Parts: sequence; C-alpha cells; structure tokens
Amino acid sequence: MESCRRGVLISVLGVSISLFVLLSVAIIFWMVFWLFPENAIAAESGEKAELHRASERDSIGNLENDVLYYIVVDRFNDADPRNNVPDYAFEEESSNPKKQVYNEMNQLLLRHTYDPTHRYMGMYWGGDLEGVIQKLDYLQDLGVTKLVLSPIQDNSNGLFYHPDIETYLYRSKNEPVEDDFYRHVSTPYHGYWTKDWFEIDEHFRSPDHQGRDRYQVFRRLLNEAGKRDIGIILDLTMNQTAPGHISTEPPNLGKGGFLFGESWFADNGDVYRHGEKVATHWDPKTGERDPQGWFHEPKIIWDFDTASKQLLEQGQISGGMPDLNQDAPQVKQYLFDAAKFWLTFNEDQYPIAGFRLDAVKHINERFWKEFEDYVLSINPDAVLLGEYFGGGYRNEASIHFLEKTNEITQYDFNLSEAARRFFSRDRGWDGRVYTLKETTLGRKGQYYNYDLLSWFWHWVLNPAETLEIPKSSLDAISNEEAKAWVTFAENHDKPRLKTYYPEISDQAYQSLIKFQFTARGVPLIMYGTETALAIPYHPKHDGLFGPGGDPFNRPMMIWPGDQGWKEDIHQTTKQMAHLRREYPVLRYGTTRYLLPDGASGKDDIFMLREPSDDSVSDNRPKVLYTYSTEGGEFLLSLEQENVEQCQLVESGDDIALVDGMLPIKLKPEQSKVFILE
Repeated sequence: MESCRRGVLISVLGVSISLFVLLSVAIIFWMVFWLFPENAIAAESGEKAELHRASERDSIGNLENDVLYYIVVDRFNDADPRNNVPDYAFEEESSNPKKQVYNEMNQLLLRHTYDPTHRYMGMYWGGDLEGVIQKLDYLQDLGVTKLVLSPIQDNSNGLFYHPDIETYLYRSKNEPVEDDFYRHVSTPYHGYWTKDWFEIDEHFRSPDHQGRDRYQVFRRLLNEAGKRDIGIILDLTMNQTAPGHISTEPPNLGKGGFLFGESWFADNGDVYRHGEKVATHWDPKTGERDPQGWFHEPKIIWDFDTASKQLLEQGQISGGMPDLNQDAPQVKQYLFDAAKFWLTFNEDQYPIAGFRLDAVKHINERFWKEFEDYVLSINPDAVLLGEYFGGGYRNEASIHFLEKTNEITQYDFNLSEAARRFFSRDRGWDGRVYTLKETTLGRKGQYYNYDLLSWFWHWVLNPAETLEIPKSSLDAISNEEAKAWVTFAENHDKPRLKTYYPEISDQAYQSLIKFQFTARGVPLIMYGTETALAIPYHPKHDGLFGPGGDPFNRPMMIWPGDQGWKEDIHQTTKQMAHLRREYPVLRYGTTRYLLPDGASGKDDIFMLREPSDDSVSDNRPKVLYTYSTEGGEFLLSLEQENVEQCQLVESGDDIALVDGMLPIKLKPEQSKVFILE
C-alpha cells in the first residue's frame, strides 16, 4: 500500500514536472517568436517616427535648455491692493436693467471672495501681475528662463460651498476657526474657472487701466520679462468653464446640490468673448440648458482611474464643472481664436512664449492635433506643454497621447514622484533607486535590455511587472523626446514636500533639488520650492492627494527676510539653475550610472551625465551627481572616463584624482555635484 502511494505520488510529480517544463518551453517559444520580434519591429517604427518628429523641430514642445518657474499669480506677490476687491470693474449704473443686475451681483460676490487674513485658502489673497513684474529681477537672479503663469484669463466671480471642504489654515493645534462658512468655500483664485478667454481677470490688473488700456499691465510684464531674457508661458484651460448652480431649486446652504455642493456664481458656467456672452450653459429663469450647443451632456466621473477614455473626455471634473464640447465647430473656433489672440498679443515687441495646456487627457486627441498645427502655423517656436496628470513612461495612456500628437511635450509625473519619494525615504513602492535608474535610462535601462533568459526569470519572480516600464512605452517614445519632458520637485496639484513629509531633512531636500536639475528632463520650480515653502502640519490640512495637498500647497509666497525663509535651499536652487544653463549636457546629454566600492545599489546614487553618443568630441565636460543615504567615503574610478580635471560645484574647488580615483566624502543624505573635464 505504501509503495503504491509512493508510486502514485511519483507519477503525479512526474506529470507536474513535465507540464511545468512544457509550459516553460511554450512560454519561451511564445516570447521568442511573438514578443521579441514584435518589440523589435515596434522599436524600429518608434525610432523612425521619432526621426520624423525631431526633423521638423529642434525639440518636442519647443523647450530647450530652459529653467521653468510656475506661479499661482494670486499667491505670489500683492503689489496693488486696489484690485483685491475689484468691484470697480463693474460699473455702478447701466441703462440695461439686466446688465445692472449682473454688475451688482458681481460687486456683491467680489466682497465675499477676498480674504485679507490669508487664513482661508479657498479665497483670493491679492497677488497680481504687477506683483510678478516687481519680482522679475529676483527670478532672473534665480536663473529662470521661462515663467509659467496660472491662468490669467477672466474667471467667473462666485463661491462654491461644500460641507466637506476644509480650507482653513491653522497655525496652532487647538486654534478656533474664525468663520465656519468661509472654511467650506472655494473661489476661482487659481484661475481654472474661466468664463472669458479673451480678457484678463480684474483681480490681476490695475483699476487705472480700463477700456483699451486694460491689457497694459500684461504688456508691461511681457516687455520687462523679455528684456531679462525670460519668456512668459500662459496656462490655457480649454476643458471646462466655471461651476454654476444648475438645480431648479434655489441654493440651500447645507442641503447640498450637484455633487453635494452649492454654487453662487454670476455666470452659471456661461462663456463670454470680450465681455459679450456667446454661450449659455444654463438659464435659471427658463431652465433651458445649452441652447447654443457648446457643452457635453452632464456626466459625472466618479473614478478617474477606471473611467473610460470617452467618459474622461466628456465627463465633468472638479465638482461638476460644465464640460466644453471641442467637436462643436463654434467651440473649436472660439478656442482657436483665443489662442491666436494671445499668440499675436504684443507681437511687435515681446510676445508670449507659448502655452501650458491644462488637463489634456480630458480633451480628445483630434482637437489637440489640430490645435498644435494651428498654434505652430502662427509661431513655429511656441512652447506646447501638456499636463497629462500622472503622465510618464509608466502611464501608457499618456504615451498614447504623445503618439497621437506631434509637438506637445508633457510633465513627467512618474520620474518626479519617484524622486520625491526616494529622497523623502518613502521607498516602499516606486521610490527606489531602481525606479529612478530605469526611468532616466529609458531604452538603455536594465529591464529593456534583458536577454531572453534574464527576462524569463524576472517574469517568473514578478509576473505582474508592476513597477517596470512597459516596453511598448519605450518603443513608442525615444530617450531624446523624454529629455523634453518637464520634471518637478513640487507641483500645484501635489502636496508640498515639507508638509507631506514633515521629517524630510533640509539636506535631503537639497539633494532632491540637485538631482532634479542634473537628471534628464526640463526642470520646473513651483513658486516657493526654492525655499521649501510649506504650511505647518495639522490633521485638517488634508487636501487633494493627502496632507498639504490642494489647496494647502498654495500658501502665499515668502521672500528673503520673511519668517520661514531658508537661504541655504534658495542658494542651492540658484546654483543648480545656473549650472543647468551653463552646461547644456544636462539637457541634451545621456545618462549612465556608476557604483564605487562600498556604495549601496539600493540607497546611493552616482549618476553621470555625458555628451550624447553622436558627439563630435569626448572632451566636452561631464557632470557627476553623487548621493548617499547613510553617508560614507567612496573612491570612484574615472580611469575609463577620460577625465583630467575635476571641480566640486558647491565650493568651486578643484579636486585632485588619486591614481585615476575620485575621493568622495558624503554625510548622510548629502549630495555633491562634480564637473569632469
């Protein structure tokens, strides 16, 4: 009986092994004859497509060796307090009764949207275009080449009330809220609730400039920035208008309306052109909706991760804002006309540099393809920076978007988020050295170049390939194009680092800044990043995407001498920005990783940026970034790098090589940057 059982077990085991071997062989044959030939063909076609794209323009998106700086205009600098409550923009008396009511409504709402205490983060705080002009010398000194302004177009005046919204900025743990109503309120201070794409919002211009002169402050900004070799990129949001009350019942505080919130706006999502209404979203008197055919039918996007592409393009985002139908000829023509208006504005002196395109995944690629062609027909050098939220190599939908368009670049959320996590010691998911390496190396990465056997065993151990960059993404977008993607340490939708990661040291923060400026991509500084701007942690400072997220990531900018200003971080950012501009290899070069004896492959980074493979000479400078989590003393061999001189960027000191070895001493979480020649 025992031998019988043993025989049965052996037979079963033999069959199992045979099945496993057969399955393994089948998988290998499938990979050899299907997967890899297909990838080779895809890579070849991707390279051909890249050659075609690159042949038309120096860089996708027209971003070259730039340092970008993003400003939320309302939160940057209040230079003209007279426009904090700009009720002067709506005349006191009008012969048209409807116009009179409309003006009075705007005047009333404006008095309830400004917060002089800077405690309610959903309200206006007073920043304006004059304030940006005043700080141009500071930005030039910092090393900025292009400013990206949050939308300055005219926004609808009003309040969005939601009982679950918390926007009060606490400064102590048990501080009482001064006014419970306003801590549940959001206003268009951010600029993304547009009503008139042809006008400048009254909060950002001067009461002295009315009528034909109402654009004067923006013209001065363009000219003064241009004199300092700084271009102005306008944020253009073309997906939606402003929230509006669309219920047949009047607003009822606390009851909750659409998406359990209530809106008090003068325009209900309507669209204007130079002050004249051209499209009605909803008429509160008649209940008629969209008589001119400008909007998609109301559809709620409950889950952005699982929503279909059609729902993402036609659904309503952020509390049910009216979604424009870009396939409607009148809508497309309106948006194209608006783009032309701003592109040709001030063209005889210093025109705008281009556009930041908001929420690109919520508009179909047909529109974007026509839009980019139209913009570049007016100005072939116009910047086109698309915000595909979550975009990067690992977001295949964003790669598909880039394939469908030709001249729009994107924000690299994948690389930026991985760097944020790594330097904050949040390394449990994608915040690993491996992720940083694979993302920056692209087609030169380890996984992409696995041989058949290595790939097979990697697949056995990690069949889901959760953290790998899809080969299809790398085949579609080459390393050269990815160099034009925009990277960031902080973003106007993401929590501030010092709030989300309160334990991150200043040393680690500076190491992140140095990594961002030496790694591939075009670096963007969100206002305040250069001094670690943040708010104090409080349980109720929990915004979009966690503690310190929207709106708590948008405090008022601080300046040298203000409480909380960190001069050492400012100097690091400034030094890196100027290094970036002085050494184009950081923008156009290739990436390679080294590992000296004693260094940890999981905790340390030794990243070399060097001229591209097709460089005329190998004698051009290289830049070496070094970082250690726990610190230590390292000897890095440079015998193969053809290096004769080495300079430490932070001090400017020349470092002597010892038998072709570079001695590097790092404190915990410290980074150093070297110029190798």
